[in-house]
Amino acid sequence: MKKLSKTWISSAHQGFVTEGIHSNTLAAYMLAAKKGADMIETDERTTKDGVIIVNHDPSVKGFDENGEPVEYVISETDYSDIAKLRLIRNGGPENRVPTLLEVLNLTYFTGMCINIDLKEGIAHAADVARMAVSCGMRGRTVYATNGSGKAAIDLILSIDPDAKFIDTKANFTKEKLSGVKDYPSKCFVYTGDFSDGNIAEIRGSGCMLAAISLNAENAADAFRHHPDMAEYPHTSDFETIDKDILSGWTTI
Repeated sequence: MKKLSKTWISSAHQGFVTEGIHSNTLAAYMLAAKKGADMIETDERTTKDGVIIVNHDPSVKGFDENGEPVEYVISETDYSDIAKLRLIRNGGPENRVPTLLEVLNLTYFTGMCINIDLKEGIAHAADVARMAVSCGMRGRTVYATNGSGKAAIDLILSIDPDAKFIDTKANFTKEKLSGVKDYPSKCFVYTGDFSDGNIAEIRGSGCMLAAISLNAENAADAFRHHPDMAEYPHTSDFETIDKDILSGWTTI
């Protein structure tokens, strides 16, 4: 993974959003990079004509050139139509739905890592991994496997041996990852439950800890457990929170 000036990875969920900047857009990812994020999280979907784009839901809501609301089912729509949408009414091209290729190029040139949520499971995992490697993101990509487990991990590792993976505690048990070479060093378990018992179970699995949904109220509690990854919602000011954590490290 990217060499960091601190001991955890700060991840911006769907980028960083402000007024006039929509989540999961190039503008949101670029702003996350400018604010110092080590990683962005995004979601993959595939259009009717086979273009891999980034969007959380199976459908995308936006506005046409007249500012009228439009909704497309991604798997039933060509990218040429989706690309015309603006995710904010009367927004500019920075607020359109980007392709995964565009996002990978952005993360490469900004020096960030990327967490790609495989919303379609194993179906397009190989295509996504090959694209990431072709964009220079070998060893800088984390894949959210969404329960696809060992099958998806083995497939992706055959393309990028340095890839990392993330999933829930239930999906990343020792039994379910049996046979994955060096799995503890490759797998993050994510959680928003920072109770001692839950964290002990995650650490006991041997996997790395990803604390998610962090904000100014719960970050200190999460960092008591020294997470390997800290993921912030796209509206959460991770830059300020990280600085507060660093400055108050000895008091946590």
